[in-house]
Amino acid sequence: MNKSAIAALWVAFLFGSVNSSSADDAKTNAVIEIKAAAAKENVGKEASVSGTVAEVNKAQGLVRLNFEKAYPNQAFTAVIFARNTNSFGNLDDLKGKKIQVSGKITEYRDRPQIILTNSVQLKTSAGASEKESEKKN
Repeated sequence: MNKSAIAALWVAFLFGSVNSSSADDAKTNAVIEIKAAAAKENVGKEASVSGTVAEVNKAQGLVRLNFEKAYPNQAFTAVIFARNTNSFGNLDDLKGKKIQVSGKITEYRDRPQIILTNSVQLKTSAGASEKESEKKN
C-alpha cells in the first residue's frame, strides 16, 4: 500500500471510532421516561419520572412530593429544599395531580428520589396541555 492509501485508512478508522463513541455516549446520557413505580430500578440514571402526587409533605427545611401513595408506601419522592421552594409556586395544589419531574434518580434510606432545584424540572399535565393549546392558536 502507498502512503496516501494508508493515511486515508487511518483517517477513516479515526473518524469511525469518534462517531461510534459519540453514538454510545448519546445512548448512555439519554434521559429515560418512566413511571414512578420503575424509579427504584433506575437509580443513578437521568430520568423523567411521571406519576400522581399522593401527598405533599412539608418538613423543616424541605417539601416532599410523594408519588402514588403517601409515606411510608410511596413509590417515589420529589424533594425540594426550602431554599428553592419559592421557585415552584403553591406546591399544595399538586396533590392529586399527575406530574412529571426530571433529574438524576438517587436513593435516600433505600427509597428513590429526585432533588428538584429548578422549576423547569417539574411539569404538570395541565401545563403540557396549555402549551399545546398555545401552539394551536
